Amino acid sequence: MAAYTTVLYFLLCCLFIACRCQFELDERFLEYRKHGMWLVEFYAPWCGHCKKLDPIFKEVARELQVTNSAVKVAKLDCTRYSQIASEFSVKGFPTIMFIHGERTYTHRGDRTKDDILEFVLKAQGPTVRKLSSVGKFNEALGQHSGSVFFLYVGNEDEHEDLYKKFHHSADNHAIHSYFYQGKKHILEDRNLKRHPTILVFKDKQFLEFEPPGGIATADSVERWINRERYPTFPKISGAGLNEMASVAKYLVILAAEQKELDDSSTSTSRLYLVMKELAFGEKDKFHSQFQFVWMPEVETVNSIAMSFMSAPVFMVLDTAEHIYYMPIAEENLTVSTMADFLTRVADGKEQPHGGTGVLMSIKRVFYDLISLVLSIWQASRWLFLLMFGLPTLIISFICYSLCCMEAIDDLPEDEGDEDDDMDTVYHATPSLLTPGQERLIPPYEGAQKVKSLEDKKKE
Repeated sequence: MAAYTTVLYFLLCCLFIACRCQFELDERFLEYRKHGMWLVEFYAPWCGHCKKLDPIFKEVARELQVTNSAVKVAKLDCTRYSQIASEFSVKGFPTIMFIHGERTYTHRGDRTKDDILEFVLKAQGPTVRKLSSVGKFNEALGQHSGSVFFLYVGNEDEHEDLYKKFHHSADNHAIHSYFYQGKKHILEDRNLKRHPTILVFKDKQFLEFEPPGGIATADSVERWINRERYPTFPKISGAGLNEMASVAKYLVILAAEQKELDDSSTSTSRLYLVMKELAFGEKDKFHSQFQFVWMPEVETVNSIAMSFMSAPVFMVLDTAEHIYYMPIAEENLTVSTMADFLTRVADGKEQPHGGTGVLMSIKRVFYDLISLVLSIWQASRWLFLLMFGLPTLIISFICYSLCCMEAIDDLPEDEGDEDDDMDTVYHATPSLLTPGQERLIPPYEGAQKVKSLEDKKKE
């Protein structure tokens, strides 16, 4: 009966998809997740980034429906189904995942329509695609002219040691790059040093894998593919910076606005050209340790430095030690001075900043708090006043009331009775002192006060 219910619900979901591009999931998703391929957005209704993503995600769903894709697009409210969110280790909103059976991939790139569709195309596989002719190979070159793809040159033999290692690395980086297999004849007149071999095509050229010591191990293949999976000087977002942490020891970052780069007369444009010339011209010297990138926004760099700098910003980030380096006068950098600066960084002769010490942790807390307040102020003035202005006003009013409160001098009516009782106890207690000692004790003022009150009442 349970199996029948699951199948029926799955068929209803498919029917619903035919009428609508995306739909809401519930707790039964864990049961039918194995039925086909899913692109799921894990969201929270109160999340502003989720609301911003919503129209883009609908466009992705419509595009996949128009192209008759087998991928089903859905959303899941993590505030209602937190158990499912925990099952998929969702730690932030929104989180976009591609789910196919037990395989799950998380999208960590830009949340644009094209980037999400590219993510889906890579994730749905196959992991290694076959290029059977020169035409197919040229088609792949044109399709990935601005990105990176890897090619195994040799027979598609599962028993071939290099092919098994290539396929294993392709499984690990399925959503990062494209992986192909083809025979040597599709390369036409391109010369190779060995056969079979692995090639990477990027920056309108190709590089051949050279095994250390002439022996291709699984670790050497994995490290080489991981290092070469980005262009020499790519554009990335803040989310993509985390993905690049394992690519190289140092990330050479330029944070600059696109409009400044388009104007050749600006210092930002000149700094960009200096970095580009160094990245490509001195590739043999710096490529093993440094990965050059540029970012169209400065928020991520400010978060690293815990500062509030304006673009352009030039920074070298040590991804392992969580420290960064900045030149003193970045506007005067040339190719030679930038090369000297990077050399000093690699040799440990440049002064680092940041780190993971106690003081940096305390500074991080204050920086995050200030950044949160500023982000709320920039997003909505009314929300800022509601969250900070209203509580401040209430606390100020309470403090003012406490400070200005008048003291009450009038005695309660029953206070005289208490004094009578105390006077009675005082006089009724037998004296244990000698007459000389009793004369040293001052008279009980309460008794005199009570007596005067009694006299006034009699009068």
